[in-house]
Amino acid sequence: MEIIHTVEAKALVELQKRDTAIDALAARTAAIPAAIAALNAAFARKKASMSAAREALQTLQVKKKDSELKIAEAEEGIRKHQRELNLVKDNNAFKALLSEIENDKKGKDELETVVLFLLEEIDKASVQDKATQAEVKQMEAGLKSEIAALEVSSKEFSSKLESARAERAAAASAITPDLLEKYENIRTNRGGLAVAPAHEDPATPGKFSCGGCHMSLTPQKTLDIKKTDTLTFCQDCRCLMYLEKTLFS
Repeated sequence: MEIIHTVEAKALVELQKRDTAIDALAARTAAIPAAIAALNAAFARKKASMSAAREALQTLQVKKKDSELKIAEAEEGIRKHQRELNLVKDNNAFKALLSEIENDKKGKDELETVVLFLLEEIDKASVQDKATQAEVKQMEAGLKSEIAALEVSSKEFSSKLESARAERAAAASAITPDLLEKYENIRTNRGGLAVAPAHEDPATPGKFSCGGCHMSLTPQKTLDIKKTDTLTFCQDCRCLMYLEKTLFS
C-alpha cells in the first residue's frame, strides 16, 4: 500500500510535529550535563596551568637561592685563602693560593651572572603566575554563574519535556491504534521522522521533493500528495509525505 487515506492524516502530522519538538527538547536537556562537564574540564585545565606557573616560579626561586648560597661559599673561600696568604712562606704555596682565589672569583662571577639571569626569569614567571591566578579567579566566578544558568535551564527543559510528553500521549491516544503503530514503526526506522512535508521547487513549479530525504517525487507520488486527507509513502526513504496546502487548506 503506497497511500494512506484517512481523516486522521492531520492528527498524525501534528503528532510528528510534537515528536520533533520533544526530540529537540530532549536533546537540549541531555546536552546540559556534557556542557557542565566541559566547563569543569576547561576550569581544571586552567587551574593546572596556574599550578604549573606557580611551580615554575618556585623552581626558579630555589635555583636562585642555591646560586646565592654558592656565591656565599665562594666569597668565604676567597676570604679564607686571602687570610692564608699572610701565613705562607713558601712561594709555590703562595702561588697555589692565588690560583685558588682566582678560581673562586671566577666561579663567583659566573654564579652572579646566573643569578642575574634567574632574576629576569623570576620577574617573567612572577608576572605569569599573577596573570594565571587572576584568570583562574575570573574564570571561577564565571564558571559558577554559567553552571547555575545551565542547571536552571535543565530544570526548565525537564519540566517542559514532562508536559510535552503528557500532551503527546493524550494526542497519540486519539489516533487509531493501527495507524499509530505504522507511524511508530516508521519513526523508529527513520531516526524519529515518520511524516514529512513535500516541498515544491520554487524554480520548477509542479516539481516536488520529499521533506525527509529531499529526493524528487515521481509523477504518481506528486498526484497522490495532492489528494485530500492522504499520506503517501516516499519511494526512496519510505516516510509518509503530505502536502501542507492540501492537507491544511
